[in-house]
Amino acid sequence: MRSPHIRNVATSLQRQMARPGGIAVAEAVSRAEQGLEAQRDRTLLILQDKVDALNDLCARRAPETTDEVYAIASALVDMAGFLEIPPFYSAAYILCDAAHRMVAAKAWSWPQVEVHARALTLILANDCRGGDEIDQMLAGLRAVAEHKIQAVNDGPGQAEQG
Repeated sequence: MRSPHIRNVATSLQRQMARPGGIAVAEAVSRAEQGLEAQRDRTLLILQDKVDALNDLCARRAPETTDEVYAIASALVDMAGFLEIPPFYSAAYILCDAAHRMVAAKAWSWPQVEVHARALTLILANDCRGGDEIDQMLAGLRAVAEHKIQAVNDGPGQAEQG
């Protein structure tokens, strides 16, 4: 029996890749960043629409919409991560986590969701910039979420159902 003979076959893609040309990495990165920046305004409008929908859910307080709150918060986290806007991302993430925990504990709190929705609205109004005030607001959101979770863990009837 003969041993197999291996041949190296040059494909057209290999030949094209071997030819000099194209653009420098720095130019490619610059173009990619310009492309992302072009999407920023459109994505900010979508963020605003999602926050408006969240505020609408808070106004209606329909029990069957609690899953929608989590879905909106999750979408906000994804988009804020895409745009790399840390303050908005943090606020959306805290809401997402709080909504998940409230559903799991069967202790929904519309006032808590409203606080988060207002914070997201304020961050958008501030062009998603950070700062000491925003950092304090985010710390407050974390404290509210942790307080509500602790109230649920301390026993039934402790969490506000509002």
